Amino acid sequence: MASPVTFFLDADDATLAAWRGLQPDREPRRMVLGEDYWVVQTWARLRDAGMPVALDNRVPDEGVVVFYAGDKRVVWKQLRAGNRALLAAVRSDRHPVGFADVEIVQNASSADGVRAVYLPHWPQPGLLARDPARGDALRVVLFPGTPQNLAADFDASDWHSFVQARGIEFRCRYGDDAAAWNDYRDVDALLAIRPGSMGLVRNKPAWKLFNAWLAGIPAILGPESGYRELRQGPLDFLEAATPAAAMQALQRLQDEPGLYRAMVDNGLARGAEYTMEATRARWIELLDGLASRRAAWRRPPALATRRVRDLHARLRRMWRKRG
Repeated sequence: MASPVTFFLDADDATLAAWRGLQPDREPRRMVLGEDYWVVQTWARLRDAGMPVALDNRVPDEGVVVFYAGDKRVVWKQLRAGNRALLAAVRSDRHPVGFADVEIVQNASSADGVRAVYLPHWPQPGLLARDPARGDALRVVLFPGTPQNLAADFDASDWHSFVQARGIEFRCRYGDDAAAWNDYRDVDALLAIRPGSMGLVRNKPAWKLFNAWLAGIPAILGPESGYRELRQGPLDFLEAATPAAAMQALQRLQDEPGLYRAMVDNGLARGAEYTMEATRARWIELLDGLASRRAAWRRPPALATRRVRDLHARLRRMWRKRG
């Protein structure tokens, strides 16, 4: 990395000082919001690799600045005429940031390879993989979210009767049980299906999929573009949009000889592409490229140019909504 990279966080000095002590794998429960994962964690991972990175609440006049899209108004207010920094916005689930020079997106379908660049989400910090001593039996299925985010059909009598008859314990994560979010040691399969009214989900990352791969458990997932983008074969995950389809998938995992083990082994192999080390290498490659691009600038974009670009992005969003 040729020049320092600043990770901007909209936080007061005391909060910023506390974040600078973050050890992601030792204290994964500290990270809750998108900016915690995308900005603070990325800074910490690169810091631990000896990279010249800073975590700050001020936008510098030079170098590369990475910020979360939710903080765009604060970043804009801090920009001054003559600022020569290259601005890289992490879009996450937010709207495009028109005044940024580059946007980092969490789905390949949102990328164009030039201004919008795809980087996968970090895997779950401090992930505790399934205990291999559990064998290939499917006894515990986890929904990695709170009950409030579970489709109502999964609280119906048909579903409860099915899991009971199959000897399956169906769990949800609970918001006040933060310590459990990274623990898959006694989990045998992951079920992540959003409410059916949402249709095909296009802007969410494939985070749950590669966490399942790394945890050594099969995944039953809803129709989301982030998952489909990563599919290379039928063992990557089982897709289900309804409780009935989820029941069929669980039946297959319990009844088809060798399917459970084949999905686990396939997932462990696929997960190698999405480890912390692999994701950090992607970040370093991206930031090296941005630093080189910044060094090649003859003249940085003027504030007026950035303002026009941002206006165009907003207008495009309005037209798409009307269309």
